[in-house]
Amino acid sequence: MVTAIPDDIRLFGPLKPMRFEAHVEDCVVAEGQIPHELHGGFYRVGPTWKRPTRQGFNGFAATDAMVQGLVFHDGKADFTNKWVRTPKYLLEEKHGVGLFEWADGIYTDWRGYGLGRVLTNEYTEGVPSGSPIVNVFPFAGEMLASGEQAIPPIAIDPITLDTRGIVPWSAKLSPGMTPPACYGDNAFTAHPKWDAETGILYGWTYRDTEPYVTLHWVHPDWHVESRDIDDAPYAQNAHDMWLTENYVVLPFQPFIVGQDRIDRGLSVFGWDPSLPTKLALIPRNDINAPIKWITADFNEEYIMHTMSANHVGDTLILDGPIFDRPPFPFEDQVEFGVDFVPFGSGVTGRWTIDLTTGTIKSERLDDRPVEFPKVDERFYGKNYQWGFLAAGENLWSLDTVIRRNVRTGAEESYTLDTEEQSAALFEPTFAPRAVDSPEGDGYLIVPISHFMENTSEYQIFDTEDLASGPIARIELPFQIGWTPHGHYMNFDH
Repeated sequence: MVTAIPDDIRLFGPLKPMRFEAHVEDCVVAEGQIPHELHGGFYRVGPTWKRPTRQGFNGFAATDAMVQGLVFHDGKADFTNKWVRTPKYLLEEKHGVGLFEWADGIYTDWRGYGLGRVLTNEYTEGVPSGSPIVNVFPFAGEMLASGEQAIPPIAIDPITLDTRGIVPWSAKLSPGMTPPACYGDNAFTAHPKWDAETGILYGWTYRDTEPYVTLHWVHPDWHVESRDIDDAPYAQNAHDMWLTENYVVLPFQPFIVGQDRIDRGLSVFGWDPSLPTKLALIPRNDINAPIKWITADFNEEYIMHTMSANHVGDTLILDGPIFDRPPFPFEDQVEFGVDFVPFGSGVTGRWTIDLTTGTIKSERLDDRPVEFPKVDERFYGKNYQWGFLAAGENLWSLDTVIRRNVRTGAEESYTLDTEEQSAALFEPTFAPRAVDSPEGDGYLIVPISHFMENTSEYQIFDTEDLASGPIARIELPFQIGWTPHGHYMNFDH
């Protein structure tokens, strides 16, 4: 028996958990037509509350993962969502109750994430505690769900969404902040980048003990190149990076992490702007080559998600929304005992590195709140022109999609025709019109939760005329769960 969903802001409105699996074949197209050129799947994954935890807290990382897929074929779309059957999920499903406990599980307020040390018991000894709740991305013919910490990537069948299991190369990765529960129980970033031509996946693992970061370049044949960054300046939430023509650019920003913080009554995450922002430029074609370090001298700020980068002469141009600080609650602004505070917002931003002088300049290109930057992923690691963003009053009120020419600054946008605060736009994704179409030529697929009506839809936009609105609206008769990130897999290559 499952009790009522707790009264918690993390489980309310657009974050309300979708606790059931579903399959909708040949989804209703309420308006327009699905382009026949779409032959692939749009996949997303997110934290989903299934049952009360053993300690009674509701941290995102203590929930289970649910993966969603919208698969396109012959001008039709099929929707499926399924639980990711991790070792944690299978163990708790067998017993019908929450079994895992974490060091930060004693905090029922915003400090409890489920990222503290696992307090093992007779049930959980030797069982990985994590769930891949952050992102799902294509690699070597599969979709991989990742949670960044406490579990390796989980392979998902792109048609059925069945869980295939932990990736066979997990033992070649390295531990995150949580000590491995068993052989191969390592961690991997939720925001790797990849080279569409070679298939190489550029990733890393971070932790709160030295070495703070280990790089992992994963090849399609499962060969993994690894390197510890021995001179990493401090332990931080290494969430995202840029892939350029010559470098992996990994930013070190003072969004600090530490299990010792939990022991002091704090959240595992902190913000310490006294620490410098430093960028590691790692040659992408030689993981063991010398790292070039760039130290920023601008005022405190933070980039959570990267868009992409351009390398022009001796200049690296790094794009992404800039926040004043990470969009999470910290002890200097939020009292203990209060609920998790909703995230803030960033604005369209740019860091420009002069490789000759070793300096970096920050620019905020407008003052409009934006998040979830996306690009044509066929061009990861190449110079690019087109980026896509979601905009709105804040992260929980996104209602506008944007196509931006990053070279000229020109934009076109479309704002949803919905009542205020009645719907939430989730992160869009780009799908190319054809495997060989020019960069940015294709479709933007946008998931929308009509959480006040308990329904959902996907809207499809032609990127050549975004401002004219969706060319197709696909309706679902239920509210889809919140999923922070996802990607498109093209079945034609």
